[in-house]
Amino acid sequence: MRGRCEVRRAECGLALMVVLWILTFLSVVFTAFTFSMRTELAAAGNFREDAEAYYLAEAGVYRAAAEIVNADRNDDPDSSQYDALDERWHSNPAAYEHVPLGRGRYWVTVTDEESKIPVNNVGDAVLRRLFSNSGVKDARRLSIIVDSILDWRDPDKLHRINGAEDDYYLTLPVPYKARNGAFETIEELLLVKGMSPEILYGNVSNPERQAELKGQFPGERQLGSGEYLGVARHLSVFGSGQVNVNTASPEVLMALGLTAAESKLALARRAEVPFRYGAELTNFLVSAGGPGRQGFEVVGTGQPGAIPLGQAMAELQQIGTVSSRTFYVVSAGRLDGSRFASRIGAVLRNDGNPGRPKLSIRLWSLGPSQGA
Repeated sequence: MRGRCEVRRAECGLALMVVLWILTFLSVVFTAFTFSMRTELAAAGNFREDAEAYYLAEAGVYRAAAEIVNADRNDDPDSSQYDALDERWHSNPAAYEHVPLGRGRYWVTVTDEESKIPVNNVGDAVLRRLFSNSGVKDARRLSIIVDSILDWRDPDKLHRINGAEDDYYLTLPVPYKARNGAFETIEELLLVKGMSPEILYGNVSNPERQAELKGQFPGERQLGSGEYLGVARHLSVFGSGQVNVNTASPEVLMALGLTAAESKLALARRAEVPFRYGAELTNFLVSAGGPGRQGFEVVGTGQPGAIPLGQAMAELQQIGTVSSRTFYVVSAGRLDGSRFASRIGAVLRNDGNPGRPKLSIRLWSLGPSQGA
């Protein structure tokens, strides 16, 4: 009898152990299942918020597209005759800044691509001025960069005196060939002989120093040895091949041949009344400075010098315009109270006429690094 009780107690103990092990196993399974469900729910929520942020940013791009199309109407301050920085495609807080939509909001900035130097369409004089005023003071390196840019985009394999073609690029540690065609991106300039990220994007990291230099006019800046402000933001591969003098920066105006004094006059004049046709700028400069003006030839160090007035006017009129067709839009969207944000960069081109727009998308980029 006693032995039978001991056996029963042993069986009960074993059963208890089995039950405990089963409960432990079920607890582990339940905990894992709960963790998995919470992770999946969080992932689904994150995906939803990320998607909503993306569509908010996309809405901002299309709002900018509408403003670009509407800018061709003669509804003050917009004009069908010209494009300027005070028009609604560019300066429009109600349409671009913290615009509420659904559960979030979007922000938009629009830049005129034709306010920049068309890197595929300009000659060596314009490039020399631009790079020189951004900090490339060494005459030898300046010539290497400019000649190599021209060699990269021309269709032949003959290099200029200081340029480079396949015979140079194929000897590099990681060999490649010159495109012998138009640049497709600004980043492609980094493949050109003599170019560096510092020259292309700038290397002045101190905010105070950067603000000081950008507050000075090109040609008047006192850049230190090895200091570069960068040229990427002044170059474009998307424009029509001309430069809008109503939207161009001082750096671009001086690259086109204006002196610092002439650039200041042009900026002050267009702030009051935008230029209505291309020749209006050259006529204004002639009336303001007379026939003895300086500023349209590259001399020794790449700085502007003097050439005959007629040639100067012809060069500026050939590349200068007062209207724009291509615009770079950067739009960011965010849900209220969310840590997720989405950013889209798009290049929009309007090949239509006033009243009959024809808008196309030339570039669509997520998380653009240039603001493009």
